[in-house]
Amino acid sequence: MRMKDRAYPKRIGAHQSGVTLVELIITIVVLGIALSALVSALSEGVSQSATPLWEGKALELQQAYLDEILAMQFDDATPVGGGEVDGANAPCTLSNEGQSRSQFDDVDDYHNLTDTPPVLIESSIDMSQYAQYSVRVQVACAGSELGLSENRLAKRILVTVIAPGGQSRNVAVYKGNF
Repeated sequence: MRMKDRAYPKRIGAHQSGVTLVELIITIVVLGIALSALVSALSEGVSQSATPLWEGKALELQQAYLDEILAMQFDDATPVGGGEVDGANAPCTLSNEGQSRSQFDDVDDYHNLTDTPPVLIESSIDMSQYAQYSVRVQVACAGSELGLSENRLAKRILVTVIAPGGQSRNVAVYKGNF
């Protein structure tokens, strides 16, 4: 027997245990592909993480503006709460007779209002957190949009909030004169 054979005797039926270089390279490649897919999915989620925050703030701001506008009269010739008065058969008009927000007394006065930064007449909201936001208000006669026989019976109020990143969110409501 040679010296080499005595130092490392071979057992009959024994199998080699361990990992070959090929198996190790295949494992590294598979793990690399899986991790790259995971990282790309996570990076997409992280880049959109602020979206719920600005959408929540925009919705709060829109609700505050709509609360203020909907509390106003339908028109100058309409009493608070709606209803017909003399001259109620007149067509729907949009007249902005209020020169400042404190003088606004009906829905029409808010037509083409643009606030940058937003300003509310009365609010419990801390407006300093909205300094980078912008609000636009559009008012339109909309009775025919709702299937009403007369266009003068409803107005559509569209409030658009633009977030600091340039994303915008629109909410439209209708105010009726019934």
